[in-house]
Amino acid sequence: MNFHGLNHFVDSGSLARGLVYATQGKSLVHSVTEDTIEAESEGSNGEIYSQWIEYALDTDFTSFYGQCSCPVGYNCKHCVSATLIALDLLPTQVKPASNIPSPTMADALTGWRRDMMIMLGVGLGGDGKLALAFDYTAPRQPIPGIPMWKQQSAGKLEILAMREGNRDKWIKSGASLSYLRNGGGEHFQISQAKAVREFVKACDLNMDHSSALFHDTLMMTWVRSPLVAQYLKKCIDAGVELIDAKTKRPLSIDPEPAVASIELTDTGNYLQLVPRLEHPRLGTDYLLVGSPRQLVIWHDGELHLAFIEPTASEEWTYLRDHEVVVPASEREYFERVFLPTLRSVGDLRTNGYVLPEPPRASLRLTLTTTPGPVVNAAWEWVYSDNHGNVFGTYSLWSAPTGQRSREAETEIRREVSPVVQRVCPPMMGERLHEACKLQGEHLLTLGELTRELRDIGVDVIEDIPAFRRAEDIHVDVDVEESRDWLDLKMAVVVDGQQVELHELLYAFAAGERFTYVGDVYVDLDSPDLAKLRQLIDEARLLDDRRRSALRVPKIRQSWWQDLLDLGVIRAAENRWLEAVRHAEEPTPATVPDGLDAKLRSYQEAGFRWLCALRDAGLGGVLADDMGLGKTIQVLAMILRDRERNPGSPWLVVAPTSVVGNWVAEAGRFVPSLKVVGVESTKRIRGTSLAEVAADADVVVTSYTLMRLEADEYRALGITGLVLDEAQNVKNAKSKGFAVAASLGAPSVFAVTGTPIENNLGELWAMFALSAPGLLGSAEKFNDAFRKPIEKAEGRGCEELMATLRRRIGPFLLRRTKQSVSLDLPPKQEQVLHVELRGAHKRMYEVQLEKERQRVLGLEDEDRIEILSALTRLRQLAIDPRLGDEESSAPTSKMDELMPLLDSLVAEGHSALVFSQFTRFLKLVAARLDEAGIPYLYLDGATKGRPALIKRFSRGEAPIFLISLKAGGTGLNLTMADYAILTDPWWNPAAEDQAVDRAHRIGQTRPVHVYRLVSAGTIEEKVVALQDQKRRLLGVISEDGGVSAKLSAAELRALLD
Repeated sequence: MNFHGLNHFVDSGSLARGLVYATQGKSLVHSVTEDTIEAESEGSNGEIYSQWIEYALDTDFTSFYGQCSCPVGYNCKHCVSATLIALDLLPTQVKPASNIPSPTMADALTGWRRDMMIMLGVGLGGDGKLALAFDYTAPRQPIPGIPMWKQQSAGKLEILAMREGNRDKWIKSGASLSYLRNGGGEHFQISQAKAVREFVKACDLNMDHSSALFHDTLMMTWVRSPLVAQYLKKCIDAGVELIDAKTKRPLSIDPEPAVASIELTDTGNYLQLVPRLEHPRLGTDYLLVGSPRQLVIWHDGELHLAFIEPTASEEWTYLRDHEVVVPASEREYFERVFLPTLRSVGDLRTNGYVLPEPPRASLRLTLTTTPGPVVNAAWEWVYSDNHGNVFGTYSLWSAPTGQRSREAETEIRREVSPVVQRVCPPMMGERLHEACKLQGEHLLTLGELTRELRDIGVDVIEDIPAFRRAEDIHVDVDVEESRDWLDLKMAVVVDGQQVELHELLYAFAAGERFTYVGDVYVDLDSPDLAKLRQLIDEARLLDDRRRSALRVPKIRQSWWQDLLDLGVIRAAENRWLEAVRHAEEPTPATVPDGLDAKLRSYQEAGFRWLCALRDAGLGGVLADDMGLGKTIQVLAMILRDRERNPGSPWLVVAPTSVVGNWVAEAGRFVPSLKVVGVESTKRIRGTSLAEVAADADVVVTSYTLMRLEADEYRALGITGLVLDEAQNVKNAKSKGFAVAASLGAPSVFAVTGTPIENNLGELWAMFALSAPGLLGSAEKFNDAFRKPIEKAEGRGCEELMATLRRRIGPFLLRRTKQSVSLDLPPKQEQVLHVELRGAHKRMYEVQLEKERQRVLGLEDEDRIEILSALTRLRQLAIDPRLGDEESSAPTSKMDELMPLLDSLVAEGHSALVFSQFTRFLKLVAARLDEAGIPYLYLDGATKGRPALIKRFSRGEAPIFLISLKAGGTGLNLTMADYAILTDPWWNPAAEDQAVDRAHRIGQTRPVHVYRLVSAGTIEEKVVALQDQKRRLLGVISEDGGVSAKLSAAELRALLD
């Protein structure tokens, strides 16, 4: 039986005996893989041997290599037995169970238990003792005529394991280095087995995948490990005996170490380097072990071992095989290049030779410049002798080895660091930077630094100019004037040297805080240059044209004033620049006698401001609070202008609902002017616009009619244009804006109480009509102001807002009721939180969850869908019937509103009731009808608004139901002293406009404002948004910030 060709790799005797062992179950298999087997087998006398087998089995064995800790060691009977059991190659009838009697092998030495015992040395120990037997063959002189490979002239040392025997002191059987190396040794003392195992493994270090262990013997002349001595000492400490393998006697371990040194001998004709090994008992024939050499073994009747301490250097080992002789003629080169390193490699002794002084450490700083300018600073150590010969250079923080002196380097750094920290801090962190880049004002300190460093012995190598700070900086300014623009010419002069403007602009554009003119430092963050930088940035951003020079419109006069106010500016002689520098206040306009009204002081100031702009051929934005009389201020300005400049008419464009109001107010305050109201198209009125406007001083029309008959309005050649409630043209992309811009009016005045409702683009639109060129193009304005302000917070945002306020300041007039100290009665505001009840609350919560799921994942382009979802929720928060007309759920807000109205009416008050939703107003009207309370109703579809207002003023009804959009403009309802907002709107300006229908000039009673807000609903979040929107007016006044248009993400937040 060949057992799948195993007989090709194992002799017949081992195969037969292995088969018998296998049938007797004398092998215990620990692991089997597709190419390895690990097992343990019982020997003839009860010994336990370890097997490690590598094989390849197809149908038959194609390779087989077995190692065993038994004396045979290779492809023995134990390997055969383990293989037959592991690969299940025995006939079924003779398959045994394991008969190994040791409970430690059957139990402890299996699986995880065995691994833990080997790893921790727990539970494995016996009381057996171990010895390492040294089989030493001394080196001898080669025998002439015999090939060297056949001789053992170099000597050899082999180590094997032995254990205590019964008769002999030390025996080899039952003690295997292979077995111990692989974790065996349960019969021996734990500490000894572990120490021997680690020693064997240490000997394998640096063996390139092979092992020093051959046939259970350590071939010490093969060992290249640096750990031999260290782990051999551990064996000695663990009580492992070191014995002579031949005599079984203990080794003589010399307590005195051997010393390896290099002797430098001067013969007069040459220098010679000789390796010496010194020990008082060392003979001439000895063997060295380890790499580097750590042990020396010799025999002088008994076997000796001594440790080499310190370990011999590689240079010492090299010299044992190589003779090094330095001719006297090359002695200087040897001492300069090689001797400094040779000093550091070990014990260097001399014989007839005097060692020169070692090289000294010094610190070198190298400074070089690159464009920018940037100075590169680098430190290094230089070691040289008294003659200036350099023996080596080293990086600043590299570890001091060889010829270097740690103490000297530490002392030099201790002296240098405080100087660098004080004079040039960027070169220091927690310690000196080995290399760094310096720029800006730090270059100015380099002169002082190099002087102080040289004073304390630092070698400074510098290839840099002498940087200095500019002493005199000024900017020459001149302009080339055209009709509306000025081309600015600037030249910067630094200490008499002119700098091209584009160089300065490049530094500004790059965000630099400084620049250099040659070797002169210019601080761009100085107050005047910093302001100049801001002005140039602003001008470049707001200039639509791509040009290297700056072009700034004349209308941006505050910009020019800011420029000329800078201390560094030297303006050339120029008529326009002188006019700016010495501008005088215009003569105040006189209120015309034809005005049939007495202007309040602030109204007279507004009138004069309007007249000053008109006299200069300019326009502006009148943005007074609602109720401060903007209409009468404009009419007074137009009356004065018509008296001075009769000709084509002024055009007033207003919302449809207030066209009649403008005509009525003009008839009341400026009866001498012919004012024509246009309230229908040519097709309906039957006459052309030119015929209607013939001989008129003022034509009043609506935004709708202006769009529909744009060509006819352009043909009028109007003298001036007034855009009332100018927020109607706040969208620069709308047709209304385009038509207004195309009318060609020399002066355009935008009149509005809410110049900003949602974003700064609306402000730009108004100034694009009233002061063209002031804020540049929409794209440039967005880059310069809108995006930075709307996205930023903090000081930078506030400074930019202040700049924008200054630019628009001459062309914007805004007064609040508080600022003009009107003698108005107080306005008290109160929020009434309404709790949704029962089925109403459940309906809202169900709808809220539906809308959340519907808008989940929608992006900015889905704003309409999100707004629709929010609108549905807002309606349901007001009244369940706005969500389901057939709902019978409690009407929580209506039930709060009606008792309030009953009480107000009973006490003789009048109230304005506002809502965004006309459907809710009609539900309120139905409840008022049921209660028998008279009311009036106004929404966008209502005709005859003036008649309704007169009826309310006569007291025909105490309640006026008004849609928020229809009642926000053009109404004077001071007869009401209560205003009730039944549902909040996220633009607070719209609510304020509505409330100010009652709280305005002419009101004599305190005005009470109630806001009904459904608790726990979207309405509370709308109120929070109102607070953000109120910050928008910070651009035109200093009491707030700004807020951007709501994104889809912000709208979705209302559903959270």
